[in-house]
Amino acid sequence: GAFAEVSISDDAVWAGGGVALPVLARRSASAGLAGLEFYVGIPGTVGGAVRMNAGGHGRQTSDVLLHADVVDLRGGGFATRWTAEELAFTYRGSALGPPHLVVGSVFKVDPSEPASCLERVAEIVRWRRRNQPGGANGGSVFRNPVEEAAGALIDRCGLKGLRIGGAEVSGVHANFIQAAPNACAADVVALIREVQRRVADATGVVLVPELHLVGFEAARDAR
Repeated sequence: GAFAEVSISDDAVWAGGGVALPVLARRSASAGLAGLEFYVGIPGTVGGAVRMNAGGHGRQTSDVLLHADVVDLRGGGFATRWTAEELAFTYRGSALGPPHLVVGSVFKVDPSEPASCLERVAEIVRWRRRNQPGGANGGSVFRNPVEEAAGALIDRCGLKGLRIGGAEVSGVHANFIQAAPNACAADVVALIREVQRRVADATGVVLVPELHLVGFEAARDAR
């Protein structure tokens, strides 16, 4: 359905809330529309990107979003249009909360040559492969503190390779948690809390997860 579709015009791209961000990046680039290439390296969907103001490579969702259609699950199920201003974007956050479902969004783009757009996509993919782990992971785990990048801080505490069950702090980039085939969500949550505890004990910095935990009774304790 439309929730997983992309529609392209000359100066804007509409994408359903369930569209994978790498798909959005590649479809836009192939059509010669620049501006959304940074999404190719983000493991999430359009709805999540709007909710979290997802970003990377010098750009974030607040830079490219025109408006989003949002359903408040507490209401009658009708979508209302939220402008970028109404979404009140912050660093990895917005005015949206658990009751809100992003059903579609419109992004501003600039006409360009498809070959140039696709080369920018390819360069981001190459950079990600050089600097970040692949496999099963949910992207960056912690927000970057003001003082020092989260990955550098975790690495400085000697926590690369720390494992609980099937979850392990990546040896490539310490702000990623790799999940082995036998991993469960509880392993990941336990490792998040252990990394928080060890970094706080060693440095006094309390790391705040970017991830939102769903289905855990004490999920808010990890934030």
